[in-house]
Amino acid sequence: MIDSHQDCHGISIPTEYGPRVSVVIPVRDCKNFIQEAVRSVISQSFQDFEVLIIDDGSIDWNYKLLEELDARIQVICLTGTGVSHARNVGMQHAKGEFIAFLDADDVWFPGKLRAQIRYLDAHEEVGVVFGGFSRWITDESGVFIPAHRLMKSCEELVDNEVARSGWLYIRLLSGLLVGMNTAVIRKSVYSTIGGFNEGMRLGEDYDFWLKASRVAEMHSLDGAVALYRIHTTSAMHRISDENHLAILLKAAYMRWGILSPDGSKMAEAAFKARMNSVYFDHGYTHYWRGKLPIARKSFWATLRGGYRPLRSLVYFTLCLFPRIRGAKGEVS
Repeated sequence: MIDSHQDCHGISIPTEYGPRVSVVIPVRDCKNFIQEAVRSVISQSFQDFEVLIIDDGSIDWNYKLLEELDARIQVICLTGTGVSHARNVGMQHAKGEFIAFLDADDVWFPGKLRAQIRYLDAHEEVGVVFGGFSRWITDESGVFIPAHRLMKSCEELVDNEVARSGWLYIRLLSGLLVGMNTAVIRKSVYSTIGGFNEGMRLGEDYDFWLKASRVAEMHSLDGAVALYRIHTTSAMHRISDENHLAILLKAAYMRWGILSPDGSKMAEAAFKARMNSVYFDHGYTHYWRGKLPIARKSFWATLRGGYRPLRSLVYFTLCLFPRIRGAKGEVS
């Protein structure tokens, strides 16, 4: 049984039958971009889908108006419970054989769904198909470059990228990135691993893909399939005092070790180097943001691990002294 969530009219959403693909779009206060995201879905050449827009307590617009764009759109209202819960609600309500993800400020390339569903139909052993993405940045005036100038059709993509396809657990541990907005999963994968960890503030998508990699092959199409809009608030720019990535990797190591379901294994030394690099990057980022106690703790970890010993020692020593800034903020 799914949770008893209702749409914005209070009407329960039936789930017994439905289209092949359920597209899940969480949104919160994103009125300037959401319509472009939705139109990139409803203009796909593959049309057998539903769109589940999970409005997580927005106050900037009435997102129910999006249902007027297409009869296949359903808007489900929540009260500000977080993106992981919003995605989980979307998956709980999904009627499709496959589930695709899109964030409210990003867009898909034309032909994305057709290429990915064709690939999944041809490869029954694959539980997740994803692809590359292009970073979507602003021009010199601070305005995002028009999407049509960056898009290209990916409908004819048929081959996978060998280095990013197969049983990917070890490659994910090593740092392989799977773009959430590029992925389509079989609903059976979700049924097996469950949803996103709602207790995580960062890295919930990485955690989800690690779990998926334990139960199914994951293949990347050999090309970009989406645009990822880069804001100052994007996940790529969010920095936390806590080293969430190190915590996540430790948890994966404790739960599954470094052995992939296909029998391939990551060397202990390689995993140790991966952990040390995560500590070093965390320390480096916080050092240049002036958070010396946090940086010092990270560099101490890399020193104990013997990782980049000279650089780690230099930064650790620098962290013992307040950074001096000039009038314009330069480090002197």
